[in-house]
Amino acid sequence: MFKKIYIIIIIIAFIILTFVSRSYASELQEEKPEKTQENIINELLTYNLESPYIDENFLIWIEQNYHKQTLINLKNELKKNTYQIQTWHDLTGNSLQVLYDLYQNNYKEKNNIQIIDNNKEKSTINFVGDISLADNFDIMPYYDSRQEGVYGILSEEVVTTMQNADIMVANNEFTFSNRGTPLANKYYTFRGNPERVSIYHEMGVDLVSLANNHVYDFGEEAFLDTLETLDNANIARIGAGKNKQEAQKPYYYIINGYKVAFISATRAEKNILTPEATETQSGVFRCYNPEELISVISKTKQESDYVILLIHWGKEDSHNLEQVQIDTGKQYIDAGADLIVGSHAHVLQGMEYYNDKLIAYNLGDFIFNRENKDTGILSMNIHDDGTLSYQFIPCHQANYKTTLLYDENYSTTINNMNSWSINAILDDNGNILKTN
Repeated sequence: MFKKIYIIIIIIAFIILTFVSRSYASELQEEKPEKTQENIINELLTYNLESPYIDENFLIWIEQNYHKQTLINLKNELKKNTYQIQTWHDLTGNSLQVLYDLYQNNYKEKNNIQIIDNNKEKSTINFVGDISLADNFDIMPYYDSRQEGVYGILSEEVVTTMQNADIMVANNEFTFSNRGTPLANKYYTFRGNPERVSIYHEMGVDLVSLANNHVYDFGEEAFLDTLETLDNANIARIGAGKNKQEAQKPYYYIINGYKVAFISATRAEKNILTPEATETQSGVFRCYNPEELISVISKTKQESDYVILLIHWGKEDSHNLEQVQIDTGKQYIDAGADLIVGSHAHVLQGMEYYNDKLIAYNLGDFIFNRENKDTGILSMNIHDDGTLSYQFIPCHQANYKTTLLYDENYSTTINNMNSWSINAILDDNGNILKTN
């Protein structure tokens, strides 16, 4: 009898000891990851990550906002000597720049940044050249008379291509207003009713450049109306403003975890009539002297993954480049621009790669006047791994309407672009490649 009781007591004691032992082990296991994370942070700080952003508090924030395994994976990449700046995006879905901005809460209440969460393998930014929606010029009477909305001036395929872009960019080559008087001594002046801004929504346009020679055609009143009209329509704008600071201010998009900055400037006028923005004067961002633009690009690059420069330059109605385009284009790339997209020549000009960065010298008129001419859509793809690729989509403006090109006309435009380009070549699908 006593033997049985003794055995039962031993069994109960064993069960209790086992339970206590497991509970204690569980507590140790819960404490271990915390110590491990602390050790990982200290270990990560011993590596030279060549970034002023990365300190203990930043790494703690990464741990708190992303899976704890992120820091372990980061350490492993460093140990294997496979770490690169792209590693942050690979591990978190955001670039180091975006992560630091989020850590600093830099996006709160800012009016020059937009976050697009598209979760795609690649993001697409499309660009077109000069657009005029001026009531006193060629296109808008046909928009009205055809009663087809945007499809009266753009083909369905063109509109679909524009609307499908994650970001659609155009050059706004006129002023939105019902006020003002034409600038003296100016032959062409373009003004459209502010209600016409809805056409940009029909096109899918997200951002416009105002650094050109027609945005101030009807004086300051009309110019200020243009700024207000675009702001009220939630169309982002760059390249002009109420003062110098506003005109030079970049506009940013966070797209698929990368920070993309847009800047715009002009050196288009041979007889300069459009006012330059100053500390106290409204106007455009000029770059006849490139030094100030170089400074803006350099500062913007320090806080961006990609910088895109939209520039108004070149000789009108000529496929030939001016030497100043070639020279300053390279300076802007050296300063930090990742892509340069030109307008103003009214016709297409060639392309060039410099330090593996693309310069598209001129996209010509997109939907502008009565002339028959080739034009096109430049498509920039930001892939999930951070690489960039480009495609040119040939179009043609005729009979006050822009359409896609096909067959022989498509091939002719591709061949022409190749003949005008320096070390870039367009393949049969319009993909823009670098030649040796």
